[in-house]
Amino acid sequence: MLEGTNVSEGRGTTRPFEIFGAPWIDAEKFCRELNALKLPGTHFREMFFQPTFQKFAGQLCGGAQLHVTDRNSFRSFETGLQVIRLHSPDARIIFSGSNRLYEYEFKKLPIEVLLGGSIGDFFPD
Repeated sequence: MLEGTNVSEGRGTTRPFEIFGAPWIDAEKFCRELNALKLPGTHFREMFFQPTFQKFAGQLCGGAQLHVTDRNSFRSFETGLQVIRLHSPDARIIFSGSNRLYEYEFKKLPIEVLLGGSIGDFFPD
């Protein structure tokens, strides 16, 4: 789901979709807060990375590496929602339509395509 936001989903690294972050994220605090959610089958490890292309190419990003500790209890969709919700209060995660990721879609934001519904259904004000 981070693909539809301004947060790097790890493209441009050797661990895309396993690591994620942005230059403004405090990796230690972020992982402490994520782990405090006790999401089933997960553990988050603080991570710093510098993508070679895509979002934040050449910039140092703080973030997390997702470790799936129990694949039977891991819930990828719910985990993705919680990762986004955790940082939404600081208004730095942007569901931008200015950088359309899906050339075939002209009405919905990329995040809405990924969610399968309206942003408001998952992230009410």
